[in-house]
Amino acid sequence: MKKILFGCIFLFIGLGSLASAEQEKILIVSGTAKVAVPAELVEIRIGIETESKTAEEAHGKTSSKSDSLVKYLKKQSLLSLQTEAIRLQTLYEYPKSGQRQIKGYVASNIILIRAKIESAGKLIDESIQNGANQILGIRLLATEINLEKASHEALQLAAKDARKKADTVLSALGLKFKDFVEIQVETQEISDPYPMTDGFQAMSGKVATPIEAGNLFRESKIILKVSY
Repeated sequence: MKKILFGCIFLFIGLGSLASAEQEKILIVSGTAKVAVPAELVEIRIGIETESKTAEEAHGKTSSKSDSLVKYLKKQSLLSLQTEAIRLQTLYEYPKSGQRQIKGYVASNIILIRAKIESAGKLIDESIQNGANQILGIRLLATEINLEKASHEALQLAAKDARKKADTVLSALGLKFKDFVEIQVETQEISDPYPMTDGFQAMSGKVATPIEAGNLFRESKIILKVSY
């Protein structure tokens, strides 16, 4: 019984050593690819902000302007329209001596719209004409269908890139590819710099606000571990 047990242990150790030797014959390579996707949609945050001596007056002015703006926006060919935030803040002043005092109130309403990119400039200009006094942010988007297509293409290209690198290295060293040991996939959405505004205030002028579409990108990375 003791001899059999000893033999099993010896066999296990021997197989473990062989397995370790095999695992050492692994080549690790990575392949990358980036596919452009045209920006076709735009997301715009439009703000209305008013300041008054009383909270009621500030809220009333903002509500009135917001009502006019929403009526205008509902007549446009938008993909979506929603109220994102309603705020009422107290303004304080701090005399050199004494406690702080209430100076007034600021009421604001932020509306988020999504539309086709070709209408972005017109929407910004006419929203200002209909009561908006802030453009708080612009985000360019691609359609889900095109993003999915770009993701698949990026994965294929990255996989081909990784396999080509593995074949090149092995061929140069006079080695032969055996099998794939492990495959790791990373995909992410990235974009070129897109139009952004920080508290953009209403401006007068007859020239339409220019919005350049540009491209978004899907980038993929494939890491291959191959045996040889």
